[in-house]
Amino acid sequence: MKEIAGVNMTIEVSADKVWEVIASIGDVDKWVPALITSCRVEGSGAGAKRFCTMSNGARLNEIIDEVDNSARRFKYRVTDGLPVKSYEGTIIVKPAGADNSEIIWYGIFEASENDADNFRRMLREVYPACIKGLEKYCRN
Repeated sequence: MKEIAGVNMTIEVSADKVWEVIASIGDVDKWVPALITSCRVEGSGAGAKRFCTMSNGARLNEIIDEVDNSARRFKYRVTDGLPVKSYEGTIIVKPAGADNSEIIWYGIFEASENDADNFRRMLREVYPACIKGLEKYCRN
């Protein structure tokens, strides 16, 4: 059965700046260095592949499914490296005033009943940490 987990946060960075960073696909290791130690991208836009190494040594292989500049929506799939059968992530960036952004980040995943609760809890911790890291990175 498919599960969903996500967060909605407002940060003090313009939506244009946040979207510029997310849409570039790479450099995730620069805005989440505590979680991701390296990030390499092959290709650009939809169809690009992203390879990230986590701080615990795990390797994530991802395929970028959508980079929609007008909707500021970014979709990706992790094809290897997570303890779930499937994972699809979506990040949406909305303006929240002139200098703020609303970030909606959620994942749809399939996992065993035993693993689903733990994975959902992990996502609810990781997403806010990533968004805070993104905010800090965008301010520098």
